[in-house]
Amino acid sequence: MRLLLKAALSLALSAVATAQSELTFTINQAQSNFTWSGTSTLGAIVGNPSTAFQMSGTTSVRTYPLGSDALDSADMPGNGDAAVVPDLHGKINNILPFLPPLATIDITNLHLKVNATQFFVATNGAFSTSMSLTAISGTMTVTPLGSAASNQNLAGMASTPQAQSGTLTQASTTLNLVLPVNTTFPFSDPTSGASGSITITGTLRAAWTCPTPTTYCTAKTNSLGCVPAIGSSGSASWTSAAPFTVSATNELNQKSGLLFFGFAASSAPFQGGTKCVASPTLRTGAQSSGGSVLGSDCSGTYAFELNSLIQSHTIPALIPGEELFAQVWSRDPGSASTTNLTDALRFTICH
Repeated sequence: MRLLLKAALSLALSAVATAQSELTFTINQAQSNFTWSGTSTLGAIVGNPSTAFQMSGTTSVRTYPLGSDALDSADMPGNGDAAVVPDLHGKINNILPFLPPLATIDITNLHLKVNATQFFVATNGAFSTSMSLTAISGTMTVTPLGSAASNQNLAGMASTPQAQSGTLTQASTTLNLVLPVNTTFPFSDPTSGASGSITITGTLRAAWTCPTPTTYCTAKTNSLGCVPAIGSSGSASWTSAAPFTVSATNELNQKSGLLFFGFAASSAPFQGGTKCVASPTLRTGAQSSGGSVLGSDCSGTYAFELNSLIQSHTIPALIPGEELFAQVWSRDPGSASTTNLTDALRFTICH
């Protein structure tokens, strides 16, 4: 499919183009199970009563697609919000077991973000990286025996980077992340003078599923009283051999039309209808709606296949994770503007 672009439009799109795609993965809480262990200058820190916890929320993975590879390399830039569930509670037992603990340690409202250095993803999804956790929020309360509690804000506290090996695999339109975690947070309590570390061990499991295309905005009723409708079949994809077709039905027969698309939605008056895609936009070549050979009716249709364009890599901005907005424009000689517009389609490029 031939793409019609002006030089000025190419310059405008250069600001949109990117060589990377940041995806927000949803953490599977039920499968993201962890334990913690701790040491301190006052003795071992044990669960009060348990050391088990899970993570929920989100984490981000930034992919760097190359050529026709679904996954080539990636990193985790430290965005997202992984909440620790439930709060962590520990104690340092007294050397005399019948006496109260030497101290209790409570970590509440702990939210973490995951950092991982850029890693190569093998064909089977395996990778190795250096990962760490950084606290977005959280409070550590240390209550020494016979003394008042002290509170420490944990925001910004980072664990020691550790080498880890995980997997990032693709199943249909879903990417699955499995990241083992074994990392340590050093701490100190200025009030009691105690210091130590908390080690977190477990596996983070998260997934990103490419969103299903959806329609939005309002079509313009054509001169015969028909309302054209946009639709799609398949998935926009960086690698899939299957087509992704954006279609329009209920169109005037034997009329020229084209698809234009861009990187943001809009709702602006345009040629007697609504322009649903913000500038800058790209457009396809024109095609005929077909339909009835004689007379005028609404038997026309359009079909624009886009995966061949995406996989040609001629437009740097068309990468996995990019959200696009599309609308069909067509000729309508009976309209005051002599044109017509469908409603619009919102879709995301899958891996």
